[in-house]
Amino acid sequence: MKIRILITVLLGILALTGQAQKHLPRFKYSKEPAVLSGCVVGDNTLRPKDAKVIHWMKYNAGMGDARKDNKEVFDKNGCCSFSLHTGTTANCLVRIGDYEFTCYVVPGDTVSFTLDLDGVKPQGLSQSLSFTGTLSDFNKDLVYAMEKGIDPETLYQEIESKRNMSQLINDLPEVSIDGYFQYLDSTYKSVSRLLDEDDKIGDAYREFAKAVNHYEYASLIPFCAHSIKYTGLETEEQYASLVEREGQWLENYMQGDPWTDPALCYVMWGAPELFIQNRVKREVKLPEDYRQCHLASKYMMQIGQQSLLLSEAQKDSVRTFLPELGQDILDYNDKLEQKMAFINESGKSRICTLPDEKIIDNDVLSAILEPYRGRPVLLDLWETWCGPCRMAFKEMHEKKIELADRIHFVNIASERSNLAAWERLVPSYVGDHYRLTEQQLQSLHSQLPCNTGGVPIWVLINADGSIHHAFTGWGNLDIMMKELEPVL
Repeated sequence: MKIRILITVLLGILALTGQAQKHLPRFKYSKEPAVLSGCVVGDNTLRPKDAKVIHWMKYNAGMGDARKDNKEVFDKNGCCSFSLHTGTTANCLVRIGDYEFTCYVVPGDTVSFTLDLDGVKPQGLSQSLSFTGTLSDFNKDLVYAMEKGIDPETLYQEIESKRNMSQLINDLPEVSIDGYFQYLDSTYKSVSRLLDEDDKIGDAYREFAKAVNHYEYASLIPFCAHSIKYTGLETEEQYASLVEREGQWLENYMQGDPWTDPALCYVMWGAPELFIQNRVKREVKLPEDYRQCHLASKYMMQIGQQSLLLSEAQKDSVRTFLPELGQDILDYNDKLEQKMAFINESGKSRICTLPDEKIIDNDVLSAILEPYRGRPVLLDLWETWCGPCRMAFKEMHEKKIELADRIHFVNIASERSNLAAWERLVPSYVGDHYRLTEQQLQSLHSQLPCNTGGVPIWVLINADGSIHHAFTGWGNLDIMMKELEPVL
């Protein structure tokens, strides 16, 4: 009898072992929503009223409505459920009161979690959070790794933050190109070591995290030149040598073909060739399951970054080759088309010319301002290839429409901008648009009391035609509104 019981127990253990996630499930596409359901148990006095979930569409390439915010109120039993239109397997951030965690959801499937509020403080979040349904073991490991500080994405984000804040120099072993790469290598190896040594992490998460480590390491290589300006790159020859070395590092990285790893489908966002284009001499093979995501991101970038509507042939391709993701792309295209039609029909975007194209010397500014006397003017000097300029147009769009009867918006580009790109973009940008010759632009620059070495350049003009303030760069809409207030 005891032997029979022992065999039954052993069989049960084997069955449970067989259910453990050895590898990540295949990356999934579907029109069906991903369902995330959750319950909060424990002390009711500690229970928040609602839960918030944020997810990002991987194929949106950072354009348009890539971020989706959702909120649901807990019922009397402390439970709620989210229906998330993700299109693909995607990660989401869950916020419940003072606590937050990341988990992955799968379209057409259900992921469920239970949070025990009584156990969070004494035991930690990972010990008080349980998952069931699709990716349950993987999500458990993900929460554990992030809590323990061995999540590779978080570690590399810290490097990127230090680089942007010019604090990376404090961590480099030596102030040089070699020192930067040595630092990256050290980080890469330490992440791999942490993942291998922690026996509480399951195989599926370890597989995923190593893919993150590969991807994030490679993505920082092309930023080398920006991170080591203090090494004294003063000539074109020195910079060319640096670019060549970066290419060599990327070639070495690609020797193991990390981009064929199926786990990278869970990791990559948008267009992965942004940091390997023109740097790696051979073709890069992407995971087959990722190709739909990659193609979709290309269309979204065309619509969002270039403000270029899809052709009829492209629409047919979207319907044919992207059955699960295509409708989002077509909807986004329709939004741009409606926006451009509204601006054109309402006369809120006009292409203008100077009264005399030969105007140069000190007459350019007064010639531009002459039609707008009696009302404040915001001059925006921009170029089609300038990312911050394009971001400013996008973020200021609604506010420009609101203020159109109080201030003139005058947008100035130059011959440096591609004419076809300029003609394509300006119909969707509120304001009057001028395109100056190089000589006219230089004349205008000479009349501005600010640094004219880059774009965007903003010039606030009082109603009497005098310059109130001039400045460069784009921060955000709130900063711009503070600048505008004195002249409105």
